[in-house]
Amino acid sequence: MRSNADGVGLDGYSPIAYFDDAEAAIGNPQYSATVDGVTYWLRSAEERQRFKASPSQYLPAHGVWCTLMMGGSGGRIPGHPESFAVVDGRLLLFWSGDTPETVGMGLANWQNKTGGDEERARAWLRDADEQWQEFLQGDRRAPIYLYKASDAQAVSAGQLLEAVKAYEG
Repeated sequence: MRSNADGVGLDGYSPIAYFDDAEAAIGNPQYSATVDGVTYWLRSAEERQRFKASPSQYLPAHGVWCTLMMGGSGGRIPGHPESFAVVDGRLLLFWSGDTPETVGMGLANWQNKTGGDEERARAWLRDADEQWQEFLQGDRRAPIYLYKASDAQAVSAGQLLEAVKAYEG
């Protein structure tokens, strides 16, 4: 699971907020919880308790990589915590640019490709899940795409090295 330079997952956004309020909302470091070495900020003691009881219920699918890219080509680009959807109780993150023209572009592309149709979204999600399982089982051939400087900050040095080795064959 990726984290920012401070070791905080989702760049400090509360994983619970996506489900409770359908929004990206910054958590409070006072209510943090750590899962697999990544610290998450929640908005209250009650949220922290819920998160600690079942973290997998709230963590993003596909290791916070963009679900759209994962389901399309299997490639990986960091998802952005403000570009998201919840499908069948799962948090999906999408790439987002830094310029006014590209902010939320991944989510817009998701909406365009799925057309708001639940079955199309589920089919795309199944494809992303298959690609993710291949990745988890050791297939590292899918490239990592970095379109902006902050994408590089979201990817660990180990992941970049892994991508270069896979590219070189």
